[in-house]
Amino acid sequence: MVPIERITEEMERRLHEAKTARDEGQRREAFAAIRSLAEVALGGRPQSRIPEVKPMPLSGPQPLPGVQPVPQAAPKREEDGANGDSIFDF
Repeated sequence: MVPIERITEEMERRLHEAKTARDEGQRREAFAAIRSLAEVALGGRPQSRIPEVKPMPLSGPQPLPGVQPVPQAAPKREEDGANGDSIFDF
């Protein structure tokens, strides 16, 4: 375990960095470090802003009960002027 004195020294150093930062990015980085140090000092686990997502196995499409499957489309027309899957090919 890290001594509390070491954590508070690092927090003070990061606070000084936040006060003297020239841009918003450096300031936000210093504050994020202070937040992490506080979590360590309190003995907690840092909370993630993104919830953990558990993977789900993928499977093929399942037919719905009571619904008839749609018949397959007719083969593409390949004659002169035909446009493949166009709705105007008849």
